[in-house]
Amino acid sequence: MGNMHKEYPFIALLIAGLVLFTPFSITAYEGDDLEIRSINAQIIESLEEDILSLKGKVVIKTDVMEIWSDEATYDRNNQLINLKGNIKALSRNLQVNAETMKADFFNRTFHLKDSTFSFKEKAYGSAEKITIKADNDIELLNVSISSCSNEALSWNLNGGKVNLVDEGKNVIIRNINLELNKVPIFTVPFVRTAVGKEKFSGFLSPSVKQGDDGLDLSVPYFFNLAPNYDLTISPRYIQERGTGISSEIRYLTKSASGNLSFSHFSQDRKFFDESNKEGARWSGKYNHQAYLGDNLLLRIHSEHVSDDLYFEDLDDDILGTQQKDFLSRNLLLRWNSENLKVKGLINKFHNLNPLSSNDYDTQPNLQVDFIRSLKNTKIRLKTDYSKFSFDDFFNPLNKEKKLKRISIEPSIYIGRSGPSSRSSIEGGRLRTNHETDNNTLNNSYNWAEITHKIFMDKLTKNTFSTFSPILKVIWIDGQNKNDISIDSKLLNQNFDNLFKRNLYSNNDIFIEESRFVLGLEHNYYNYLSGQKMYLSFGRAFFRDKKRSFLEEEIVDSSYVSEFKTNLANNLSINSSLEIDKKFKKILRGSFGMTYSKEIRKKIELRSIFKRNPKYLSEHFRTNVGSMINEIELISKWEISNNILVFGKVSKDEARNFTRDLSYGIEYSNCCLKIGLMKRKWTDQNLLFKEYELERIKNLTEGRYPERERDNVYVFFELVELGRFGKKISDVLKPKKFQ
Repeated sequence: MGNMHKEYPFIALLIAGLVLFTPFSITAYEGDDLEIRSINAQIIESLEEDILSLKGKVVIKTDVMEIWSDEATYDRNNQLINLKGNIKALSRNLQVNAETMKADFFNRTFHLKDSTFSFKEKAYGSAEKITIKADNDIELLNVSISSCSNEALSWNLNGGKVNLVDEGKNVIIRNINLELNKVPIFTVPFVRTAVGKEKFSGFLSPSVKQGDDGLDLSVPYFFNLAPNYDLTISPRYIQERGTGISSEIRYLTKSASGNLSFSHFSQDRKFFDESNKEGARWSGKYNHQAYLGDNLLLRIHSEHVSDDLYFEDLDDDILGTQQKDFLSRNLLLRWNSENLKVKGLINKFHNLNPLSSNDYDTQPNLQVDFIRSLKNTKIRLKTDYSKFSFDDFFNPLNKEKKLKRISIEPSIYIGRSGPSSRSSIEGGRLRTNHETDNNTLNNSYNWAEITHKIFMDKLTKNTFSTFSPILKVIWIDGQNKNDISIDSKLLNQNFDNLFKRNLYSNNDIFIEESRFVLGLEHNYYNYLSGQKMYLSFGRAFFRDKKRSFLEEEIVDSSYVSEFKTNLANNLSINSSLEIDKKFKKILRGSFGMTYSKEIRKKIELRSIFKRNPKYLSEHFRTNVGSMINEIELISKWEISNNILVFGKVSKDEARNFTRDLSYGIEYSNCCLKIGLMKRKWTDQNLLFKEYELERIKNLTEGRYPERERDNVYVFFELVELGRFGKKISDVLKPKKFQ
């Protein structure tokens, strides 16, 4: 259950330093003595019958390590070696220096005093005494460890007593003191945790935040219940709100996996002051996936909250980079075989955002897809039965409360491939019935498609390129008889969608017009430089002059093009463009460019433009939606070995205002990262109070309730020990809405 391993960054470096002593015990098998393979020195004298005196460049080789010193005495009868003067012990990953050392090979113990050590030249420390016991436990007294050897600004972790038990798999640390540049930071009296990838019950890295609610502190504790079960409990304190607790249990078996999480606040003082609502606030989530046989999959997902503002107030994302707009609860059963696929789904949404309208709940959906292949021919039958319900009080699109949809689509496909081309012909009939409380509507049409693609390849010693013209004829015989949209969304007019029969994502509505589609694709690859390039260009020509469901005249489609490339391994471009048929207007475009030079030098530019976003109903068209024009610039750049500057600008050109402005600076060395960030941004205000009619009016006129936020963040990280605050990568990413 390796994927369930928990990290322990708060004491990771200390553990790494302690692991270096494991070579002392890994060869000490039960019942075996440590083996001395050779002893050499410039002068070897016999003091007594079984005691040797060693002087000058003493070298002792064992099956565990090699030891050097100025002087040593060797008691052959008792298998004891006492060393002193410039002692150096070296194993594969470890170097130890000490003034005195006693090696008891009979009892398999080593005692070192006033020792210093380094582990893979990454961890440096000292210990007053190190004892490796006969039962393979290791004990260190008065330990100090850091990740810096000669840095002026560094941290030290001091432990009064450290024990590695269970053959070095677990660690007990007492009286931990953290010092930053010799200034005490905090003290922990006792910690027990695991080494390496071993799992063991113990404290995890704490989470400390400073935000609008004051200090936010969470201290998780991890319980290793079994190799395939674990539990994490996290007490939490928020200065302005109160105390709470969260828990998560995870499990993994041969055929199933999942997790159950729950968080609870008995009383939220700030929430009571704002809403005058008493009582507990809580959230819960359950995920489960199981294979009930070779072909049958069960998947369950369920989310719940005490109130719709829970994640606005108590989520762990203080930067505001994500917005949770809804909860989903679904159950999926899927059965697959060679020729048959069956899927059953129950899906329910709970809206958290009063600015958005729920999707339909699915109760239930059943899909059956049968395919039979015979040489170059495929016979297919797709069926879809769904019952939908909508009970959200906010219904600006005037959705039906209850709906039933039945779709049946038989089809046949015949394809043939040649040395430089591929051709196919496909045809079928789609019949879709929608039943509401008032009537039954039938949307049916016959269809056929003919596709021909030519491959013109060119291969040289270092490059490969291909040029592929594509021709497609789409014939439609039918007409929309309803304007119901349940889960049919209008697709973007990109190159792939240009060749699809229906430009809607499901079977509620279809494009009625027959058309001829022409496209060109070009691919290029250079084996030596690794340069790649992709270019496409296409257009659809419609047969008739008709009006679509959106009441927009369609004669010929716009031109669609996409371009992707990477240049010189540092610069990559990904863009798409849609231009009207007269080459006068850009209808839609996106552009992304990334320049990356090493890990700490990166610039990203993203933009998106839509002249007239299309909605499925004219009942809800907002002025804001008349145009989308946004641009975002994200960068981080190392101006010296220790200093990094970073920033992000997100601007809404259509509304002429900056949505997000962030900038800051970070200083780092081998053991410390510290940074300062200023952020000013705008996000949705879910705390506004409006009547439904007033809200719809404001949204229709383009007035969205928003709130401006302006914060300063300080974050620092003790490398290998843990982080207080957010990563740079958390700051430098676009805002996402769920």
